[in-house]
Amino acid sequence: MRKSFKTATAGSTLEVDRKRSAVRKPRILVAEDDVEMRRLLVTQLRHAGFETTECADGFQLLDQLGNPVTEREPDDYDLIVSDIRMPGVTGLEVLEGIHEADWFVPMILITAFGNDEVHRRAADLGAAGMLDKPFEIEDLIKRIREILVLDTTRGDNWSLRLPEKVGVTEFPLDIIFSNMESNEMLREAVQNAASDILTPLGDEILYCRVVLVGPDHPDSGGHYHIQVMVTTTRQVFVVRSNLRKIDDYDEMREAIPAAFEVTMEKIQHHFNGNQRS
Repeated sequence: MRKSFKTATAGSTLEVDRKRSAVRKPRILVAEDDVEMRRLLVTQLRHAGFETTECADGFQLLDQLGNPVTEREPDDYDLIVSDIRMPGVTGLEVLEGIHEADWFVPMILITAFGNDEVHRRAADLGAAGMLDKPFEIEDLIKRIREILVLDTTRGDNWSLRLPEKVGVTEFPLDIIFSNMESNEMLREAVQNAASDILTPLGDEILYCRVVLVGPDHPDSGGHYHIQVMVTTTRQVFVVRSNLRKIDDYDEMREAIPAAFEVTMEKIQHHFNGNQRS
């Protein structure tokens, strides 16, 4: 039986305020073989409020990603920023491995050797962004925030502001339609999936934001796209659909429960790993 609608109260807001100070930020994996450039990126991203892990080459990048690339298991990162030309494995080769999965971590590529062919190849492989060196760090941070949908009318995801209405779950549920009209069939599918799949986590979940992107969005490649972001008491988790896989409303409705299942796997994977350590 699904839970009834709830409204935010002063008590629930205070409870969120109490918990959210312990929430960790989205995790960015930075791969750059130039030491000074890598330190600059890591420093600025941390200053902007992100957790970062750094890699000195393509091999270290693959080591950090591990199973998500080779076995399609849930990953521990929410976004990758990677140079294209690196010793061992190039950023494009890593992106090629990632983009075959139905659900994957978004990747921004940076390069000092950008040309039309490289940009076209990156777009075909589903790169979430491409920046040519030299670029402004502020532009990179802005793009990251756009990809993770951290800026909305309701404010930052991790400095939580409760939505005006709460969905069928016991946690705040924010559904955003981007470049498409609000659709009750899809909205209901999101509410049902959130209730059925995430509810067992109980008080661990502070907030859930689901973004449904229409085919006319510049980054959609003519397809529909789903992103789920769940803020728990320990961590922010992001799951994105492959931009090439969803062609219409029916396919999106079928993909919504899968998005939540992958999110749940990712959360449990992280929680179980912490318990073992």
